[in-house]
Amino acid sequence: MSVTVSTTLIWHVRKLYDDSLNYLVSQRGVRYGINGYTDHAIPAYVMAVAAVEAFINESFLSDVTRMFYKESPLWKLQTDWLEKLDLNIKLVLVPYLLFGQSFARDQQPYQDMSLLIRVRNLFVHYKMTSTPPAFLQTLDDRRISLVAPRAPDHADFFWAHKLSSTEGIRWANNTACDIVHGLVDFIPRDKAHPTASHMVKNFTVIKESYTRDWLTNKGIDPDSNHPPNSEEVSKKVKHKPKKE
Repeated sequence: MSVTVSTTLIWHVRKLYDDSLNYLVSQRGVRYGINGYTDHAIPAYVMAVAAVEAFINESFLSDVTRMFYKESPLWKLQTDWLEKLDLNIKLVLVPYLLFGQSFARDQQPYQDMSLLIRVRNLFVHYKMTSTPPAFLQTLDDRRISLVAPRAPDHADFFWAHKLSSTEGIRWANNTACDIVHGLVDFIPRDKAHPTASHMVKNFTVIKESYTRDWLTNKGIDPDSNHPPNSEEVSKKVKHKPKKE
């Protein structure tokens, strides 16, 4: 009897996100709106990529798949060689050989998945360098990494701390889910794949509204910062009711 692990891995990414939101609610870490610092981000990046690789191995390189798609040229390739391919290549090659369709490498969701793999590799092969990775600016611009408000001395977080963000986890989860759903969408409707169709239901995106509702229900303004900036402090003082 065999079991799947991809659904377990993506479930843990979601759990790490919820645990991180609880940390934000505790007000023990820095937070800018819905994005805050968390120690859970680095393992989340690793597990999100692992979930995708496990999914493609379980769903498309298994004996069940070989039975459903006997005529595919995929089986002319050595299994050991296929399994050792970089995930970036596997995501393009495997669906193309199985279904005649694949991801466009210059479009989403492949681009984000490729970026997520780079983030994962950065931490798996961590070398304690002080030089930030070239792709960090992209994550800064999208407010996925932790971006500090502008300071007179241009101070910012260390790059590993910038990537230790709650929005980083949400992005990793959603990227993994989008790529898995994309893989399943390549399956011809007249050749349903029972394993993939069943497992994909566990890959659900986390919408921004989920985070905002979580914070709001805990009495925290999702548009506020912690600690509050000078403008927020001024507003609170200005609107503070006078004592009779």
